[in-house]
Amino acid sequence: MFKRKIMAEFETWKNSSGRKKVLVVKGLRQIGKTYSVREFAKANYENIIYVNFKENERAKKIFDADLNVN
Repeated sequence: MFKRKIMAEFETWKNSSGRKKVLVVKGLRQIGKTYSVREFAKANYENIIYVNFKENERAKKIFDADLNVN
């Protein structure tokens, strides 16, 4: 894997002090967002959970109802 600029952003997020906020990764299709996130997670965390809401109908149903994030 060649070093991507996004990895530096992930490192900054990971090393930020205080309570962690969600990390949102947005961009054009097919540019390596999922790949980058998964590679970063493998390199930095012991346990990883990957859920693809597009392919997993059961997981997608979580968002069918009114979801209160609080």
